Amino acid sequence: MTETPDDGTDQAAEASSGSVEEPPFGLPKAVEAPDDARNATEPQTSPDAIAVPKQDSGQSDSEADAPRKRVIRIKKKRGPVELKFQPVENGVDYLLSVTEHLANRPSPRNLKYAILHLQAATEVLLKARLQLEHWTLVFEKLENASLDKFNKGDFQSCGTPDALKRLKDIVGIEVGVTGSIDNDLRQLVKWRNALQHYGLTVPAPAVEKLSVNVLDFLLSFVRDQLRPELKWQERQVLDREMESVSDGLASINRFLTSRMNRLADELKDLADEITHCPLCMQKTLIVDGDPDCRFCQVAWRDGGDVAAAYVENVQGLSIFETMKDGGDALITNCPECQHESLVADVQMASGTVADYFCFQCGTPQGPLGTCDACGSPTVVDDGLSLCGFCWDAKIERF
Repeated sequence: MTETPDDGTDQAAEASSGSVEEPPFGLPKAVEAPDDARNATEPQTSPDAIAVPKQDSGQSDSEADAPRKRVIRIKKKRGPVELKFQPVENGVDYLLSVTEHLANRPSPRNLKYAILHLQAATEVLLKARLQLEHWTLVFEKLENASLDKFNKGDFQSCGTPDALKRLKDIVGIEVGVTGSIDNDLRQLVKWRNALQHYGLTVPAPAVEKLSVNVLDFLLSFVRDQLRPELKWQERQVLDREMESVSDGLASINRFLTSRMNRLADELKDLADEITHCPLCMQKTLIVDGDPDCRFCQVAWRDGGDVAAAYVENVQGLSIFETMKDGGDALITNCPECQHESLVADVQMASGTVADYFCFQCGTPQGPLGTCDACGSPTVVDDGLSLCGFCWDAKIERF
């Protein structure tokens, strides 16, 4: 039984040692026991307790038996939830969102966020690689680069086209083997800008196909360009997240493959009459007066619109820039139907390339001459080289 000191000894020891620490702000002070409780006999120790011999510490019995300072262990108060995503983590989280929004039968709202988040993922991950090369490369204007602004995140960063160009020209990374991914990324930027500023109407299969192409590219990009630069623990987390992205991509891919397999028999005898759809990029566009894509099921109202979309999205050419620079017209009048929907160097599903192809009547044209009056491509007949419009105009003058 432990001896209990008398009141005087107890009070003196308590006064000298300061038995209770002042707690942090916001927490109640420890409640002191009343006098009669302090003077009560202490409870016996458990019979199972191991007796430890008392060592000589040089203190008097009254000092040794005095109550020890009471330590209050305080669990750290939980603060508010923080929004904290590093660039690579942020980009991969966007990728997960894309696969979730495209799962099963996506609604229009899901398609919208799939486009927005896929573009966000692309831009974040491309700029993350630029940042690994040097922090200045993510500034929109390199001459305005400031470390203080970079650390604060207070600057205008470059967009996807500039990021791609800098990765190629400065870092030395070729992002696309054939250049097709460049077309996909340009298309993605257009869709995202349209959604943000004035709205967009795109069929679900087209969004899914474009997403598959870009997701496949980003999976390789993260694996080959970003993962090697991370610490071991970060790699483990990244691998788990990317596995989920890969699973989601496989699910979307299965849907697209199944759809293409169903169309294969229907389209196998039309390979020389079918070309790329400028929306879904599948070789499933049939042009016979009413252009329509059998994969994304979009029917075009006018062959001229299809021709313009083909030039911009499939061939990757800018009609505006070409005209501004004084180049030849990329879309001209068809000698067959006289509709302004004729495009040069159109690749057909069979693998052949038509010198000229009309996206209104669907007539492939061989080598054409040039109209002596207006310079448009036309059929040369017995040395006479006039397009249909110029011929009609000449007849009217007589």
